[in-house]
Amino acid sequence: MKLTVLNSGSSGNGYVLEGRNSALLIECGVRPEDMFRLTDCPVSKIAGALVTHAHGDHAKFVHRYAALGIPIYASSGTLWDLMPFHKAASVRKLMSMHIYTIGEFKVNCFDTVHDSKEPLGFIIEHRELGRLLFMTDTSFCKYNFRDLALDHIMVEANYDDGILYANMANGLIDASRASRTRQTHFSLRQACELIKSVQTAELKTVVLIHLSHENADA
Repeated sequence: MKLTVLNSGSSGNGYVLEGRNSALLIECGVRPEDMFRLTDCPVSKIAGALVTHAHGDHAKFVHRYAALGIPIYASSGTLWDLMPFHKAASVRKLMSMHIYTIGEFKVNCFDTVHDSKEPLGFIIEHRELGRLLFMTDTSFCKYNFRDLALDHIMVEANYDDGILYANMANGLIDASRASRTRQTHFSLRQACELIKSVQTAELKTVVLIHLSHENADA
């Protein structure tokens, strides 16, 4: 299984999991032509596209991916925010605490906490992958996934507490924006705590995603 990070951050998000016979797109915040250029993955191989929520950096190009015949999978709230796209034939509605089969992938959905309608995170399974936790744009995770013996984790580490507070103290960001960041995104500290809470001997890789350009230091 090959992971390609197309882009990660407020300018756009997109990730591709590509197996021998089937591929899965996660997020539609990167232009299709950039996705094809970076992966060389034919459209016929892409079983579907998962979208966590309706914000532009995650969903800006859903219409263009759908026009290529790629099914779009998202919650009812996300699809409603993408009106009138929610009535498109290529749309597949997801519900938290439900499991879906997308090509050769099995996707277990769970709810996250963000300033959007019905945002979701995913546990993605594939025989070439094992179990992958994908979680971004959330201020909190109420679930403990340790019993799943995760093989891989992709988790948001949007900001560092010290950098965020220093930027606020220096007037680089205002207090309201800093407050929204804390209320809608996972910090590096939270990401580390999550990883420690679910880590088992099976865990092979951790990918930190959606780092802020201003409030984090790669």
